[in-house]
Amino acid sequence: MGVKLRKKWDLPLERKAAFAVLAVSFLLGGGAGCLFAALSGGAGAEELCAYLSGYLGLAAEGELPRGLWPLMWGQLKYLLAAFALSLTALGVAGLPVLFGIRGFFFVFPVACFCRVFGGRGLFPAFLLVGLSALLWAPALFLMGTSGFLTARQLLRRTSGEGGLFSPVCWYQAGACLCLTLAAGLLEFWIVPALLCAAARVVL
Repeated sequence: MGVKLRKKWDLPLERKAAFAVLAVSFLLGGGAGCLFAALSGGAGAEELCAYLSGYLGLAAEGELPRGLWPLMWGQLKYLLAAFALSLTALGVAGLPVLFGIRGFFFVFPVACFCRVFGGRGLFPAFLLVGLSALLWAPALFLMGTSGFLTARQLLRRTSGEGGLFSPVCWYQAGACLCLTLAAGLLEFWIVPALLCAAARVVL
């Protein structure tokens, strides 16, 4: 009885610990993105300003070149990488690195917009990267948390219960895939129109 109760209470703690590891990695990557954007100066800062101003200019005119498949791949590659790392013990180290990279590329454009346009840059930055994050972020963290636990089981050479190979986790993987695809479709269909309006206000 004691063993069953211990297993019942240990699993949520393990999931919380795995989530915390990935969240810290994501935040560290985001911090690195902020620092990298803040340290760019001189010619690099001028090029950044010119690039973002030109980008918003194209957005205001509705002329941004945005292909569906590149956008979908941009969303799916992180989820697929998390899934692949979940199938091996290397995921114990690989998943935190992946989340750090995702955090960097999520925060860096936001920091760049704020660096160039000040507080006004938050609105187009949110539309460009934050709106779709409302869908892909829960999917990525759900996949990553389950995958981290599975990778740790593989590292310890234990059979364990559940993990990525249980039916429930396959259902979770399917839900994560649907959310990520929805994020790509949102970025393709909805974001350009909203970004067009935001660019006209900022510029």
